[in-house]
Amino acid sequence: MTFKHLVGKSTLKEGITIHKNFESFFESPDSGEKKHITLLYGNNQSVQVVLRRLNNVRKHVQIKYTNKIQTSFIDWLNETFTETRKGTVGEFLEIEKISLDVFKLIPVTKDMVHNVKLYIADSMYHKTDKESLLRNDSFAEVEKIINGISFKVDEGQAFYNCEIERGFSAFSWQKEGKVISELNLKYDYRKAALQVEVEFGNARSYYQDYIKFMLSYFSKQIHLGALITPTLGFANILCEIGKQKALQRGRKTYSGMMHFEKAFKEFQYLRPIFDMPIVILGIDISPL
Repeated sequence: MTFKHLVGKSTLKEGITIHKNFESFFESPDSGEKKHITLLYGNNQSVQVVLRRLNNVRKHVQIKYTNKIQTSFIDWLNETFTETRKGTVGEFLEIEKISLDVFKLIPVTKDMVHNVKLYIADSMYHKTDKESLLRNDSFAEVEKIINGISFKVDEGQAFYNCEIERGFSAFSWQKEGKVISELNLKYDYRKAALQVEVEFGNARSYYQDYIKFMLSYFSKQIHLGALITPTLGFANILCEIGKQKALQRGRKTYSGMMHFEKAFKEFQYLRPIFDMPIVILGIDISPL
């Protein structure tokens, strides 16, 4: 696992706020306490910074670097993320855990991602398996569609929804048809007894995708349902981009985003309900 942090103005001058889902990744201290960790960056450089949990209502966890001895690190951030300094939203740091209190920083900037694609980074199979699906031509097309989508550092959820739609259309999938004729409930994509629901949106709404799978399955229109959602790391980036762009448009709120880890965790409690094959696919940014 790695932690992806969207770089903003505060990142370039003072610190990083840790997303709540990654607090255990950093083995964060208790409320009001702090510890030192080491960040590896640039050309074999390192800096010691403070990891602290604030004693406030939300108990925020932060990495702070405001001392003079950390000036070289701040300079590196500003030299690396020049597009962010100009106002671009979307550049990020990928943070890899090396040991208990040592982390490696991998910058992902606008000029580094010209040939970077999305890929299926994680998956879960219910009443089927990967080996069986390798022989399913329609399922193979799903992976080709995902692998054909370029990552854009300054694009958010709407861009990827459009790219996914373009990919399915290129492979002649049916889209947005009625799940069953009696209800005005529409599936995302369907082909050769496989139904795909793409969930980049609000984390509260994805249960409806399971309803659509079951209605299609028991009406004998599909043999398999596949749910596509970003991984937690990718969702975190998309959500932060969405928040920043919402602020630019004058909106002060932005809804949360669905991610693979949530779907995987919750499905362990839902398994007894589903007497049909279901696959959950978590998509992410290919490693640089």
